[in-house]
Amino acid sequence: MKHLLGFMRVTDLRDTSYKPSSLLYSSIHSFATSLLSVVIGMVSSIAIARGFGPAAKGSADLIMATGTLLAMVFGLSLQSGIVYVVARGRAIISGLLVRLALIALLQTALATVTLAGLMQTTLAPALMPLGSERWRVVAVALLVLCSLLAGHYRNVLIGLQEIPRVNIIDLYGKILTFSVIFALICASWLQDQQLTAEALVWAQVSGAMAVVFLLLWALRPWLTGSLQQESGLSEVITYSVPSYLANMVQFLNYRFDIFVVGYFVGVKGVGLYSLAVGIAQLLWLVSSAASQVLYPNVASSEDRVSVSQRTARMSRLSLWLSIFLSGGLASGGDMLLPLIFGTAFRESVPALMWLLPGVTIFSITNVIGSYFAGIGKPHLNFLASLIGLVVTIALDVVLIPSLGIVGAAIASSMSYLATTLAVVALFAREASISPMHALLVTRDDLSLIVATARRIRGEQHAS
Repeated sequence: MKHLLGFMRVTDLRDTSYKPSSLLYSSIHSFATSLLSVVIGMVSSIAIARGFGPAAKGSADLIMATGTLLAMVFGLSLQSGIVYVVARGRAIISGLLVRLALIALLQTALATVTLAGLMQTTLAPALMPLGSERWRVVAVALLVLCSLLAGHYRNVLIGLQEIPRVNIIDLYGKILTFSVIFALICASWLQDQQLTAEALVWAQVSGAMAVVFLLLWALRPWLTGSLQQESGLSEVITYSVPSYLANMVQFLNYRFDIFVVGYFVGVKGVGLYSLAVGIAQLLWLVSSAASQVLYPNVASSEDRVSVSQRTARMSRLSLWLSIFLSGGLASGGDMLLPLIFGTAFRESVPALMWLLPGVTIFSITNVIGSYFAGIGKPHLNFLASLIGLVVTIALDVVLIPSLGIVGAAIASSMSYLATTLAVVALFAREASISPMHALLVTRDDLSLIVATARRIRGEQHAS
């Protein structure tokens, strides 16, 4: 841990000169900070599971999922366009930030009006727990606004390749959210009161707001120049339209089952299933870190052959590390999950086991998807995601009413597998390489890992 913290010191928010020296080096940095985030997230999940229980947790999860859905629908996937335009040096940052804030306010207003209308329809049970009060609509509106602003500002920094700074801010946000949740649990224990979904949702809102302010603070060095200058917003929007379709379809692949579970099984089922999903998706720690670093690197490069080789390498390394981690979860999940989260969540175990194969293989898609976006071909992500969505909807409707959360897990794994097969085939055609090149680790990969590890150790000793 001491070495890890020493490695992360270069990411202090005040340091504006840091630049990643290599793609793999930056990926390892992202992995290191993500590892700390996962530890905090796991501790927070345990506290929530034991302090709130499946029903209250499920109610909060459904509200959070609704906020995320509205942010995705009305967000127009501007984040992907932001990274692309900023990475290619075609944005005036100060003007772009102001315009993005105004757009986020408009998007939030539209999302809130839409939610209020949907609450009057038969779809309401799939979006909100029964008996929802007005505060939940207000909370969702704040979640949408914070999600949009944080997404916009975070991706400006990613486009600038200030990725270590983004990692640290996300880590701070998780620490603050956990601190609020822990304080609530302690207060309820001292006062012998039952915790509610309302308290958990507002804790999440406070963490989201904190991340927005931290991102703005980190962007201070770029808040210069006239706001009347061209910002690059028009190019962001032009790029984002095809990306929006792909991201929307992919989001539905991730979250459609939550709403179907909420409709057919209820909020307790949402709480049980969302825990299984959250644990399984920890496997994406590696591929998400690689994806975050890869996207701006690909977008800023003109050497298509070189970036395709780097993408293939990061894809296969992410896959095999995910396989290793998945094996650990599969062997210990049956015993550890009820022990850690409480016996009330024992029903999450079968869903977790069915999710692991699909989540593991999908790590490839996380990496290659950034390559498609970086070379300006997000429609390839859309095609692959569309295949997965068809599988998701068909199997969710058939399996969830009869099998509950296990049916949702089976449907998700099959969808992830179908999407990944399509992505690998498209990547092999686009990069003119064998599909196996994105799957099987080579001797050169192992040599590079050893060399990079030695380099990091040498820099830590030097510091």
